[in-house]
Amino acid sequence: MTDRSAAARRLAAWLLLGAAFAALPAAAQTKINIGYVTASDFAPAFIAKDKGFFEKHGLDATLTRIALAPNVAGAIVAGELQIGMSTGPILVQASANGLDLVAVAGASRFLKQNPIVSLVGRTGEQIGAPADLRGKKVGVPGLRSLLHVLFERWLQLNSVPLNQVQMVEVPFPQMKDLLAAGTIDAAIAIEPVRSRILSDKTGFKVADFTGDVAPDILAAFWIASRQWAGRNAQAVQGFRDGIKDAIAFARQNPAEAKAIETKYLGFSSPVVPSYAVEVSRADFEFLGKLSLDLNLIRSPVDVDKLMWQ
Repeated sequence: MTDRSAAARRLAAWLLLGAAFAALPAAAQTKINIGYVTASDFAPAFIAKDKGFFEKHGLDATLTRIALAPNVAGAIVAGELQIGMSTGPILVQASANGLDLVAVAGASRFLKQNPIVSLVGRTGEQIGAPADLRGKKVGVPGLRSLLHVLFERWLQLNSVPLNQVQMVEVPFPQMKDLLAAGTIDAAIAIEPVRSRILSDKTGFKVADFTGDVAPDILAAFWIASRQWAGRNAQAVQGFRDGIKDAIAFARQNPAEAKAIETKYLGFSSPVVPSYAVEVSRADFEFLGKLSLDLNLIRSPVDVDKLMWQ
């Protein structure tokens, strides 16, 4: 009986020790709230959450949908988000206004050979060339957002005065309904919103305009406050690694990746964005100059301060 009792005690001790070790990863996880907008660019974050890649890399992640991209920076400053999506002009303007935000990872790129965003016109409108936009009302997904700024540059390249085109802020999910109602004449639509507008002929494609501005543009990326990133360098790396794992998963399991995208967005895109985790100084030099040329900022920004490590 004594030997059996001792063996039982040892077994119980090992079980307790095993349970303690099993609990360690959960206890060590960093809680983060991640903000995104309704676009396929951010599907890797959905996959990383649902397939456990964030958890694998030490993150207890919550995903929060934000209506407009310009609202993300304020939510990060307020502490409501730890990491959120952004675009170049938004980050450049935030930096110029004294907000210490940094890009911690890339999300996607606009590549001329893989257009995922287009200017779409409302069916019935006579819009075939940039000049036809004079006097039209165009929905843009956030004033001074990247797509708004690239659209303005495209108008300039085609000699269309900016003051002759009315631009109004319209969240991506509302574009289709506002086009159908005739509230707007055209919209800057990204996937999967673009495909929904085109599929039932609510609208038609006018131009894949971003490729006319530049063949390769950092479309979207993930930002955090410099202070938070500095205190949570391991979490930043875990976020990057989780996104990389998700991109690899999406390439190997496209059907399941689309199902996860649909879960978060309500629909999926037939076009896969050009996902990219890395960002470069050249990316932000282009975006900084673009913002300066369009008078979004008064003086050049320190590009090196826009990137985390």
